[in-house]
Amino acid sequence: MNIAIAINTFTKGGGMESYTLDMVRELVAQQHSVSVYAAKIDDNLPETHLVQTHWVKQKHVPKKLRPIVFSAQLDKQRDKNQVLIACNRSENADVLICGGTHKGYLHHMRQPENVLDKLTIWRENRSYHSAKKIMAHSQMMARELVDLYHVPAKKIHTIYPPVDTARFHNDFSRNAQVRQKYGFADDEIVFLFPSTGHKRKGLDLLADFFEQTELPIKLAVAGSPLPRPMRNVLELGFVHDMPELYRAADYTIMASQYEPFGLVGVESVLSGTRVILSDNMACCEVLQEGAAGFFFTRGQPETLATAITLAVEHAQRGEHKIHDVQAALKYNPSSAFHIELLCQMLD
Repeated sequence: MNIAIAINTFTKGGGMESYTLDMVRELVAQQHSVSVYAAKIDDNLPETHLVQTHWVKQKHVPKKLRPIVFSAQLDKQRDKNQVLIACNRSENADVLICGGTHKGYLHHMRQPENVLDKLTIWRENRSYHSAKKIMAHSQMMARELVDLYHVPAKKIHTIYPPVDTARFHNDFSRNAQVRQKYGFADDEIVFLFPSTGHKRKGLDLLADFFEQTELPIKLAVAGSPLPRPMRNVLELGFVHDMPELYRAADYTIMASQYEPFGLVGVESVLSGTRVILSDNMACCEVLQEGAAGFFFTRGQPETLATAITLAVEHAQRGEHKIHDVQAALKYNPSSAFHIELLCQMLD
C-alpha cells in the first residue's frame, strides 16, 4: 500500500509524535511504502531513513497559526494517489487519528475559548467531517467526536493505541540496582508520577495527599521540574530509560484532569507495575481493576486515600507486582496488531 502520513513534527516526542514513529516502523516492517509530510523533520531519527520525507515549509507562517494552515499546504504537495493517514488536523484523510479533541480539553480544564481556540476548533471540524474514517484512541474520544463535533458515529472506529512491548516488559532482575540509582530507599514505597504537564496531570491533588501523609511513601516525579519543594516528593528530572523506572517503582500514579488515553497506564502495567489512576482517564477502559491497579475519583479525596492505603498494604505483603501482564489488560497492545486494524480501515 502507498501511504502518506501527515504530522506537524516528525520528531522524537510524546503523544502523537511517539505514536507516529511507532506506526512508521511497523508499516515499513509490513512492506508498505510510506511518505511523511511534516513541518519539522529530525533527520537524525532512524525512521527518516525508512521513509520518503517531505518538508511542509512554514518558516514565514506565525507559529500559532502553523497547525491552522498546514492542511492547505499539504494539499498542494502530496501525491493524491497515496492514501492519507492524518496524525494532525489535515483535511480529506482516508483515516484521521484522533488522540484528543480541543473542545474536550477546554471543557475538562475549565478554560474559556479565545480567538485561537475558535480557529483550532474550526480546523478540527473541517478535518473530522472531511475524513472518510476516524480512528478514536478511546471510547471517550469517540463520544467527544459525536457529542461535541456531531461526527456521524458510523465512520468512527475505536482502536486503542499500541505500546512497544519489546521495551516495556516485566523483568525485575535489576530493580535493586535501579532503585539505588534513583535514590529510592528500601523501606519506602515509591509512587512514580511521569509528567511534563503537572497541572493537567494532577500534581496539586497528589501533593496535597503526599505532603500530609505519615505513610512510608514517596512520590517520585519524572519529567518537568517541581514548582516548589514538597514533603515526601522526589524530583527525578527528565528520565531517558522510562521502562527501567516503571519496573523499579512500586506503583505508577496519576490524577489527570483530562486524559484522552494515557499510555502511561499501559506502559506501567506492561512493566509489571500496578497503577493508581483517576477513573476519568481513558486508559482505564483497557485496564482490569485490581489486576492492573486501583482507580479513584477526582473531587473525592477519600477515594484517593483509600486507593493509596490499599496499594501500601499490597506492597507491604509483597503482592503488588504484576507477573501476568496480559491478564491485566483488555486489549492486545502490540504494534503489529494495531497496524493490522489500521490497514483494515484503509482497505
